[in-house]
Amino acid sequence: MSTPQRPAEPDDNDRDNDGQGDAVEPAPPSRPGRTAYRRGAANPNSSTNRLRADVLGALGVLKVATADQLQRLLRPGAASNTVIRQALRDLALHGLVASDGNTKTGHKTWRLEGAAGLEAAGHVLGLPRSDMGSTARGAGRSGAQHAMAVNETVLAFVRGGTVPGAAGGVGTVRSWSTETEFLLPGGRRKVRPDGVWQAPEIGVPVLMVEVDRSTMAPADVAAKFPRYRELFRARVRDNDPALADREPADRTVHWWRRTWPGHTRTGYPPVALVVTDAGPLALANRQQAVADLSADGWRGRWCWEVRDYNDDGWREYDDAVPIVATTLELLAEHGPLGPVWWRFGRSGRHPLIEALENPNNRAAYDLRQAAREDEEHKAHQELMDSLVCIDCGDVPEEESSWVYGSRQWTRRPGGRCWPCHQDREERLEREAEEQLEAARTANAALRPCWTCRGSIGGKAGSPLELAEKAGPDRLECPQCVSDRETQSLGPLMLPLPTKREQMAALVSPPTDRWWQDRLRHAKLYPAKDRAA
Repeated sequence: MSTPQRPAEPDDNDRDNDGQGDAVEPAPPSRPGRTAYRRGAANPNSSTNRLRADVLGALGVLKVATADQLQRLLRPGAASNTVIRQALRDLALHGLVASDGNTKTGHKTWRLEGAAGLEAAGHVLGLPRSDMGSTARGAGRSGAQHAMAVNETVLAFVRGGTVPGAAGGVGTVRSWSTETEFLLPGGRRKVRPDGVWQAPEIGVPVLMVEVDRSTMAPADVAAKFPRYRELFRARVRDNDPALADREPADRTVHWWRRTWPGHTRTGYPPVALVVTDAGPLALANRQQAVADLSADGWRGRWCWEVRDYNDDGWREYDDAVPIVATTLELLAEHGPLGPVWWRFGRSGRHPLIEALENPNNRAAYDLRQAAREDEEHKAHQELMDSLVCIDCGDVPEEESSWVYGSRQWTRRPGGRCWPCHQDREERLEREAEEQLEAARTANAALRPCWTCRGSIGGKAGSPLELAEKAGPDRLECPQCVSDRETQSLGPLMLPLPTKREQMAALVSPPTDRWWQDRLRHAKLYPAKDRAA
């Protein structure tokens, strides 16, 4: 005989919010070793209090959803949506939820029912009845296609990507609100994003989300973004005591900074555009078209510095709305933190945090400017290294040009610094003067000029004076040579030796200092040639 088994304690999920579980009565065991429980009368579908609260909270945010979406959002590890449907049926018995239609794929849609459903969901979310919006009555009759796309967007943010290695999700369904209306200045027009997402834990205090099912013209989608900028421009009074002594105009702050504190990026809160229900090429063209039509709102203001000698500059985003776009398919595959976001005005797709960084801003310009200055400094240093002085090895800090006497000196590769250049010039001048004096002395000791009988080196100080010792064949000074050329007198021909001079030269050396030259000239210029 088997030993009676002790009934198992109810799970924590089976307890009410006040700690009491649903009233159940043990029944006789259906088989040895097991205990059966009768379903509670209040919730005959055996749903738990916790699950019913989660469903109410999710419907309070999403307004209308299917059991499958609620299962993936609230109980992603469950094998099926059975427990979700049980909770929905129990809530329907209490008049808190209702179903009034099916999606295009045949899934039943559920929504909150009446004031009781809104109040119950508000109690779960901690929101007053006035902030709960509507019950979306009748949305399911047409399939609620737009609501389904919004729900899938929320699911992608919360659950993360589905492909292997994809980034996880961020936050919970309570990080979202839908159908939130914002009054534009004047109080007559409104802005109502499809979703408002708050994730301050990752540095995104708020993100407005627009879901586009490709049913509107791109111009109509682009027309939404100027209204966001108009909304974000509104300012309210800042009650900070530290600003009490300022003028009223200086004591205002953008209202969204008080509503969602923690913004660190320049510009207004970002807006995300999620497109779907078209082919990849059509969706890519649609994103580009929306970007082109809304450029005035996200592009920012172009700035530059007068000192720049190029067309480079940066953009200021203090009055711009950052817009990022993706497709619902990419978002579902890779999650919000995956490389799926295209920032308008920037190339490529990036993770959300990276995509929200303002492109081509002042910081990026400063990096480019610093790189240019480094290149200029490097090129300048390479030039200066090429101008190292060949005498003392000095490396200049800048190029140098000096006027030396009547000549201009410029430091060049393989050259000298100015002191070494000056020393060399002075040394060369001294050497030239010493050489000239030595040449004068040597030329004065030689035979004189045949024509003027002056120094064979020329008159001292004249421009044509020889700076070196005259050669043994020179017969005239430079001035006489120049005069002969000017007057076209032809070459100098010394007198022919006479027979008497030749006979005397056989007896004793001649005293004529030009005797050898006269003999040479006699051979070069014979008497018969001279007569001709």
